[in-house]
Amino acid sequence: MAGSMGFERVRRVLAAVMAGGLAASGAVLGGAGASAAGVNDPGMGQMVARPASTSLMSAGARAFGAPAAERCDGRSMNVVAHQDDDLLFINPVVSDDLAAGRCVVTVFLTAGDAGRGRSYWLGREKGARQAYAAMAGSSKWWREDRLVVGGRSAARFTLGQERVSLVFLRLPDASTSPGRPADGLRKLWRGDLINLRTVDDGDRYTRSALTSTLTELMNRYRPDEIRTLDYEGRYGDGDHADHHTAGYFTLAAQRNYRWPHGITAFMGYPVENAPANLADDARDAKLRYFLAYAPFDRKVCQSAAACLGNFYAPRFSRTIRTGQG
Repeated sequence: MAGSMGFERVRRVLAAVMAGGLAASGAVLGGAGASAAGVNDPGMGQMVARPASTSLMSAGARAFGAPAAERCDGRSMNVVAHQDDDLLFINPVVSDDLAAGRCVVTVFLTAGDAGRGRSYWLGREKGARQAYAAMAGSSKWWREDRLVVGGRSAARFTLGQERVSLVFLRLPDASTSPGRPADGLRKLWRGDLINLRTVDDGDRYTRSALTSTLTELMNRYRPDEIRTLDYEGRYGDGDHADHHTAGYFTLAAQRNYRWPHGITAFMGYPVENAPANLADDARDAKLRYFLAYAPFDRKVCQSAAACLGNFYAPRFSRTIRTGQG
């Protein structure tokens, strides 16, 4: 009987490995099986499987090796502040990457909470998953786990076998809200705050801890292209402070990432002052993917007519690089 149970456990782990590897890593390293059951992701018509946590620091060869399982024609990492920054300011580069067969991981530094409650920022995360599923042309399950880096955990959602990974650190954004500092990310970068707590589980990040977390994520995913927001601009130039700070942290983190790579920064709000540089079909595709996100964030425009008829319009017809290395 014991032999039969042992064989069955091995069979389940091998099946998990064949299905993608990460859930099996959680089962083996954590000593408890990762759940194979999926749960409905409200409003998305998709499924989210919820396995156990996976630690970068304890996963042996997988921790710093390139992700296994799915063929990638190159790997890209985007690091942004909020759940729509990549859609508004980096796209169509992200959708082009996916169309070209590249694997993509996007790291969101803040919860994008706008000083609101949990349901709002969780909704924005659902919107991000919906947009990436649309860009990837995929109806596969999203697999959710907790990714542990340097003793701090982040929410990770993976589409397919790591073709697309979304990592949410869930630090507070710049908004004012009771019980937390306003403009915390900029203050952390400048040294005005010793640490900043996440809005979900209360993990604390110092400036050095956040920088090293991003470097460890780069080591984990091994991108050959890193894309972020405007690290060439300065606070007070019309862009959101969180945008610049995301760029500054990313630029600092990649200096200790030794895998050959390029890094590119993209302009945020000031694109409105630049001439349009996207063809109509690229603009329309960029808008279409944003509208996949929009129903989960009622603070943004909700239709093509609305988006092209207000201050959002320049963000769809422009994508501007500000720095490249």
